[in-house]
Amino acid sequence: MTWRLLPAVVVLGLSVGGGCGPGWLGMRQQPSFPDAAIGWSAVGEMQTFGRRTLYDYMDGAGEHYLAYDFQRIYVREYRRGDAPRIVAEAYALTTSADAFGVFSHDTTGEDVGIGQGCAYGMGLLRFWKGAWFVRILAEQETSAAKEAVLAIGRALAAQIEEGPLPPILEQLPREGLERSGIRYFHTPFSLSTIYYLADDNILDLSPRAEAVFADYRRGGDKLHLLLVRYRNAEQAQAACREFSRVYLKDKPPAPGARRVVPVEEGRFAGVLCRGTHVAIVLEAGTQAACARLLEDAAQAIG
Repeated sequence: MTWRLLPAVVVLGLSVGGGCGPGWLGMRQQPSFPDAAIGWSAVGEMQTFGRRTLYDYMDGAGEHYLAYDFQRIYVREYRRGDAPRIVAEAYALTTSADAFGVFSHDTTGEDVGIGQGCAYGMGLLRFWKGAWFVRILAEQETSAAKEAVLAIGRALAAQIEEGPLPPILEQLPREGLERSGIRYFHTPFSLSTIYYLADDNILDLSPRAEAVFADYRRGGDKLHLLLVRYRNAEQAQAACREFSRVYLKDKPPAPGARRVVPVEEGRFAGVLCRGTHVAIVLEAGTQAACARLLEDAAQAIG
């Protein structure tokens, strides 16, 4: 997973000229799918679906993309006789941070060096680069189909300039961080697919909040850090109070201080609020480990 941050958001090169910046993405710009790849040829017309029509294309999975600032999906189908069908999907997001976020929910697979982060397995390639997330699937994996999938992916990635990772990732403590276990998101729906906290939105997550859930391995113990940045300190403090009341069943810590309490099965959880940020540690094996990761998070927040 690439960690190099660039100084500004840059967006995808395109088959249709004009415009620059996030506001154009998915509206006047579209990817140029290759006409052919390793014997597979594009068939039919490219299909396009927006936020209102996404469910016309996919059933159920659409909410994952709508939880980000998704604009459009472009779809192209490839055929080669009776070989497995290949479907290529290019998702236009408004920012590279959200493109990374979509990808970050499932990074299982082989890193084949495409885009700024990628995973390949069982005929399915996923990668992100700039403000785009790309998903290419061969209905059945063969060695030839894999090569075609990768060729289509490389052709699309070559059009895209790199964009920055979400800045909140720089506020994750580095010690023990498992980079394959980082997920960036905004909404309670996304959090519910990662870790269950409560039925209600006790952290007041919304598209205006930025959140990252990260796995850590320290001293043989696996624990998690959930870091949320809010619009203002008042919203952060309110979320900290509600999390303390509902999840920790305890009083919230004073601003800038931390609270660590035992939870189920001998594990510990803790929370602190610092400025516009709330840091939460989950599944810690000891009280000391929980407190230390919270303190490291406070220092990283600054």
